[in-house]
Amino acid sequence: MSLSLSNKTILVVEDDADTREVLRFALELAGAGVVAVASVDAALETYRHSPPHAVIADIRLGRSDGYALIKAIRETDVEYRGFTPVLAVTGFASPDDEDRAIAAGFSAYITKPFDPAQVVTMIARLLSCSGDLAA
Repeated sequence: MSLSLSNKTILVVEDDADTREVLRFALELAGAGVVAVASVDAALETYRHSPPHAVIADIRLGRSDGYALIKAIRETDVEYRGFTPVLAVTGFASPDDEDRAIAAGFSAYITKPFDPAQVVTMIARLLSCSGDLAA
């Protein structure tokens, strides 16, 4: 089954340039438009001015972290947008880390190293569940 993310914009928030480019490439190959940024500040600026259909974010992001990002996204969603699927892609791999991420508001959780196809599949599934991806 070929997954298409055509006409969907995905915001990738990852401070590691190589990982950011792997995610960008995999998502673009599936047809998505991708905005890739390296910081929480850049992500929030993008999110507020050009809201994406979904977000993929690392949890450890330099001076800030994905928890600050998800908190701001969920506050913005409540005020303006509804619900945006947000996938955590992180090196934090314990069951407690996953529970914390989901409790904080992430929609799903994938650990590094990851298979890029798994990320595309998960984003497509999240968009489908949110009603934002036609079958």
